Amino acid sequence: MKKIGRFFIGVNIMALGVAMSKQSQLGTSPIAAIPNVLSESLEGSLGLLTIIFMALLVILQLLIVGKNSSRSRRFKIVIQLVPGILFGLLINCYDSLLQRFQTTNHYGSQLTVLLLSVLVLALGVYLEVSADFIVMPGEGLPQTISNAYHVPFAKLKVWTDVTMVILALLFSFSLGHPFSGIREGTLIATLLTGPCVSLFDSFFKT
Repeated sequence: MKKIGRFFIGVNIMALGVAMSKQSQLGTSPIAAIPNVLSESLEGSLGLLTIIFMALLVILQLLIVGKNSSRSRRFKIVIQLVPGILFGLLINCYDSLLQRFQTTNHYGSQLTVLLLSVLVLALGVYLEVSADFIVMPGEGLPQTISNAYHVPFAKLKVWTDVTMVILALLFSFSLGHPFSGIREGTLIATLLTGPCVSLFDSFFKT
């Protein structure tokens, strides 16, 4: 029960971090970059688009492992939909709440909110990963590729994050809204989230 509680608290905090980064208007973390670009360009729900994106990551993993993989392996992938759906719903919830405190167009305020969102997201990621319960689709994809092709997970995590950012950028241009939903904040989140997770890991272990 302790693992479950820790995991879902982590997912909650991660969703808050994503919603905060959206409110900063400077871009979001890699895992939310594509849904955020689509949300900004198509004026859709960030939470719903995140759920769809999480489902696509799960489908991609199932295609990678193939039909010949064990039932338990496929189950471990499919079960990622549970926190993935919850993550999207919570993003919508926090996004609605934070709209009451809309960030001004003052760049200093936007940057402050963004940096706070990175810390919040990193804390959520730390709790989610350290719970050692269910893997989120964002971590599940590089983990599945790592197991299938014997490439170090850490390296694949960086590659998948960079790929998501590049795809988000391409989507923003192809939809006629260049850089809408993806800005310097996405790069900042990409560079700082990992080190901040390590910082929390060191802090809580001392």
